Amino acid sequence: MIDSLKRFWNECPLTAIILIALVPRLVATVFSQGYGMHDDHFGPIEQPFIIMQYLAYWTGRVVPHGHSIVYPSTQYALLNLFQSAGVSDPQTNMLLIRLLHAFYSLLVVVFGFKIAEVVSDREVAKKAGLVLALFWVLPFLSVRNLIEVVCIPPLMGGFYYALRSRDNMRNVFIAGLWFGLAFAFRYQTLLISGMVGLVFLFRKEFKEGFWFAAGFILLATLVQGTADILAWGYPFASFLEYVRYNMAHGEDYTTGPWYNYLLLVLGALIPPMSLLVVYGFLRNWRKTIIIVLPVLVFFVLHSYFPNKQERFILPVVPAILLLGVVGWEEFVKGSDFWSNHRRALRGLWISFWALNLILLLPFSTYYGKKSRVEAMYAMYGKPVTGLILAGGRVGTSQPPFFYEGTYPVPFFEVNNDQDLREMKAELETYPVQFSHVVFFGQEELEQRVQHIESELSLKLRLEKATEPSFLDVVFYRLNPKHNKNELTFVYSVYDR
Repeated sequence: MIDSLKRFWNECPLTAIILIALVPRLVATVFSQGYGMHDDHFGPIEQPFIIMQYLAYWTGRVVPHGHSIVYPSTQYALLNLFQSAGVSDPQTNMLLIRLLHAFYSLLVVVFGFKIAEVVSDREVAKKAGLVLALFWVLPFLSVRNLIEVVCIPPLMGGFYYALRSRDNMRNVFIAGLWFGLAFAFRYQTLLISGMVGLVFLFRKEFKEGFWFAAGFILLATLVQGTADILAWGYPFASFLEYVRYNMAHGEDYTTGPWYNYLLLVLGALIPPMSLLVVYGFLRNWRKTIIIVLPVLVFFVLHSYFPNKQERFILPVVPAILLLGVVGWEEFVKGSDFWSNHRRALRGLWISFWALNLILLLPFSTYYGKKSRVEAMYAMYGKPVTGLILAGGRVGTSQPPFFYEGTYPVPFFEVNNDQDLREMKAELETYPVQFSHVVFFGQEELEQRVQHIESELSLKLRLEKATEPSFLDVVFYRLNPKHNKNELTFVYSVYDR
């Protein structure tokens, strides 16, 4: 058995690595429910769901939105397909969507292995491919609906074909197609594809540059241009709005020092190995300039730009990890020091894999925003006519109505007596028949329930209490300002 596995590993390493990569991604498909952050649910899932339930949300659009509708449109198509097949349960829909994303994400491993083979050899490619297959955060991210992650497979495909471009116009054109698709998903990847094109020009490969641009423009026009014509009336309308908005509002969101992303990457790649990976990434820059330069420009410009949300840097992390491992392994092969210190080298890798596997399990099973999702799902299939969100210590959170299954639902957020008075005043003009109240946090819960009952003349009955997942609690304790995760209590109104 062991000999057969070794022979399979040596004879079919890419197939073996794909199968290895598939295991944690399937685990994440089943167990990593919910969503990790606002942007991997409310844009790509919630908005298509709302349009299916309430078409006026789409037909009432006036000005272009500063986001591509290409990826949300694919989710809209999937949700309609599931519905036509009789699959309406939101948790089942998301299970199927996560499964599709898990398989799609394997392209990162496939192209990563092939890139490593091009710039090094098969043995190094096996090590680099294995790291991509099992790197602790990638299975969790792979099943998220996050455009910064969805754009990674076409980026890796573009890098691979760009590397294989010497005297091969077909590969150059295909590289342009891949980068055009990445752009349609995530506009900021234009920095990367633009630098790839400049590398061709700097090397005086004008024919390659032409065919690369042709592939990019063709795909971007067919996909993004057509989508914007259908949605907004003229091509690339949402891209132009995206540029305008970010120039005007770049400092309105999370900001940080210039070294913010550097610390993030060094920490995520698991020190002390992360330092060696970064060194390996930079070491072979001449051989891999068509990847290294675009990645560095993307990294530096994002570090300079005020808005520094962690997810923005995700598109280039697999490339840094891949070339970092390749560069480090090539350095080790030619180093007398490491030839004489094999035990220390083995210790570095053992510590990396130990910490990586310790992180891999909880993240691959992380149920993101569990208390919010389960609160909404507790109301699925029930008549929901009006909803009150009663805030606790950290307030309320935007409700993911996708898991409740209906839209629109009138709802009010009540965090204090002032909110309650304003709600009662509004109800005098626009009355709402409340069916449920969701309480966030368990502090003084009984008093808060009684207060809502007496102020609104309602009688409430507890239907479900949901605790946040383990990592939700950890993230809240690490950064309570930006992570609102509390117990939720869903009460139904049983006697109005």
